[in-house]
Order: sequence, then C-alpha cells, then structure tokens
Amino acid sequence: MKQYKSMGNLILFAVLAAFSASCEKDYTAITNPPVEQKANVYSTYEIDWSEAADSVSSAFVERFYCSSNRNGAEGVFSYSEYNNRGGNGNCYWQQAHAMGAMVDYYNRIKYTDPDQAALIKTYFRRWYDKRGNNYEGNREWRGSTGFGNDFTDDTCWIIIALLQMYEATDDATYFDAAKKTWDECVRPRFAINRYGWLPWKWTDTGANECTNGPGAIVAATLAGYSKEAGNTEEYERYLNEAYKCFDQNISVMNDNGTLSGIPLSYTQGTCMEAGRLIWRLTGEIGYLRKAVSAARGQMMAKSMNEVYESENVMRDEGTDENNSIFHAVFFHWAARMATDKDIDSVDPRIRSELERYLLRHASYYWTRGIDKSVFGWKDSYFGVKCYEARTPGTGGSLGAYTSAAQAMETMWLVERNK
Repeated sequence: MKQYKSMGNLILFAVLAAFSASCEKDYTAITNPPVEQKANVYSTYEIDWSEAADSVSSAFVERFYCSSNRNGAEGVFSYSEYNNRGGNGNCYWQQAHAMGAMVDYYNRIKYTDPDQAALIKTYFRRWYDKRGNNYEGNREWRGSTGFGNDFTDDTCWIIIALLQMYEATDDATYFDAAKKTWDECVRPRFAINRYGWLPWKWTDTGANECTNGPGAIVAATLAGYSKEAGNTEEYERYLNEAYKCFDQNISVMNDNGTLSGIPLSYTQGTCMEAGRLIWRLTGEIGYLRKAVSAARGQMMAKSMNEVYESENVMRDEGTDENNSIFHAVFFHWAARMATDKDIDSVDPRIRSELERYLLRHASYYWTRGIDKSVFGWKDSYFGVKCYEARTPGTGGSLGAYTSAAQAMETMWLVERNK
C-alpha cells in the first residue's frame, strides 16, 4: 500500500553565491527566508492531490476490490474491507461507482505508474468476467451480455461503468457489452411507462430521476459515438432517448435546482452531467442551464447540505452502502462540469463555485476524515461525513471509502485542468 509521502510543497530559494559584507545583512531576508508552506483555504498546508489520490485510491483498491477469494467474493468490489463480513450478494449498482473511482485512478497513473496500471487493467477484465457481481436470476432481464437487471437504474449504472472502462482502455469488449445491454435490456422499457420515460424496474413501471438521470447519460454518450461514426440514424435514436430521460428530470426540478421531494446528491450529479452532454451534442443552451441549476441546487440548498465551519458540506445521506456512496457519484460528475472550460461562455461562475465546493470536501476528507499516521493508517476508515473518520474498530464501508477516493481523484483532475 502506498503511504502519504509529503505534507506540502516547500517553497525553496537558492542562496546567492557570494555577497560583500556590507550587503550580506540586506540580502538575508531574500536568500535565507524561513521555510514556507502554501496553505489552501481548508488546510494549513498545500495538499499534493496526486500524493493524496495515490494514498487513498491504492488503499481503496487493496481493501475493497477482491483480488483474491475473500469469503466467496472474487474479482468484484465488496461491501466491507476484504469482504471480512461477507454478505456481498446484492452488491451490484455500487460496483459501478466503485469502478468509476478505479477508472479515474487508472487514467491518472497509466503513464506514470505502468506496472500498477497494468494490474488495475487486469482487475477491469476480471470484473467484466464476473458481470460486475450481477445477482439477477432472470435470464431475459440479464440480456445476452449478462449485465441486465430488473432494476433499470442499476443496469444504467453498470452500462456507464462499461463505457468508462472502454474509454480508458480502448478495449471494444466493454463498449460492445454496454451498447448491447442498453439496446436489449433498457430500450424496450421506454414503452412500459405511460410518459415514455424509463421506469424504475421491469416490475414497477413508475419513473424516477434515479433511473432517468443515468439513462440520459448513457443515451447521450452512445449518441456521441454514433455521431462520430457517421451513423445518423443511430445518433438520432439515442439522442431522442436522452431527451426523453432528461425530460423526466426537468419535470421534477424544483425552483432551487433540486430534484423531486427528497433530493439526493447522486441524482443532482447525474442531472448535471446529462444536461452538459446533451448541450455538447446539440448546442442547445437550455440543457446546460438546467445542468447548472442542478449543480447550484446541490451546493446551495439547505436540503442538500449541513453547515460546517460556516460553509455548506454535503449532508449525511445515510450510513448503508446504498446511501454512503451517493457523494462519490456527485464528485465524479462534478469534475466533468468543473473542467469543461466551454461552459464559461454560458455561465462564467459555475466552474469556480464547483471547484470551491469540491476543494472543501476533498480537503476535509484528507485532513480530518482519516488517520494518516503510520500507526493509525492501517485500521482507519472514512466516515459518511467528509470531516469525520469512521469510529475506530468498526471496520470500513465501500460507500464511504468510494466517496473519499473519488473526491481525491476529482480534485487532482480539477487541479490538472486549471
């Protein structure tokens, strides 16, 4: 496991070779200043986000990806560290978000740490071979790829993970599986909801933003690939499906940019990304404006945040694996909006607002959310709040640790693209 290496970037000044005695005193302050550390606004020192991401992501993969058989789980992520409590049977949609963080880790190191990147690449394939731990027993719902599920949103999340694995590796196996799973397992479901939106499940036709947000991301992404390939018919079909899904998000958007009666950070995040992708495909600014509204809804609404040290941080949305991973989803998509410089022509402030919000969370995770000491690191785990570590002795949580690892990778990406 990689450990934290340095506490900040020292600002060093070279000493001039020689001075006359009369000038020596005058130049002392210039040539021999005290060692300084540049602080960020949430830390007493400048955090090296590459180092922080190395520490957290490598520990995340080591602890939560089953690289060997761990109480029956292998080749997939586990709810608890090293799957020491077992009970991993229903761990499916969470796989997609854990994979999203691991893909971001891989993309960051694939040229700087090729040996580790090669290892992570083998993990992608093993995860694929295990169908992401899909527990669905109905063969019709699984489709020919084996990735389909009764839950439409779970299927969409897994498709997103497959598309990101393809984009990271150029291995068409992942793209083909993603496209087939959408065409076979998701597309037919538009017809079973009376509004033409995607339903929550085959067995429950009610539509919700938890499903249509990721659905819009998948459809828009596939539309983009069809456009690049010059396949106009496919492009129009996927784009229309993206419109349908995003229409559901618009229908439940409140005046403050939050979605539905009980807004959640991961639905805010997918609405952001879906609107951004449709805008990039079509140039229709209204979709980006809705995406920006969803971003500000997350950052500003009282229902989405709690106040910590006089500023908003994301509220505790629950300690179980379904809820504690929500923050990871928001961080993942917020990075895409925060680094898209073309957005400035429509809204010149939103990227800096997002950057500050992301910096706040990542800094608190790193400085307060885990024990980084030599003796404490081994048994320290992130809690569901960015500024609190998990209670010592209680073990780890895939959801909370994914959120922290994603925050570090996101912050590195944002800093790199300034």
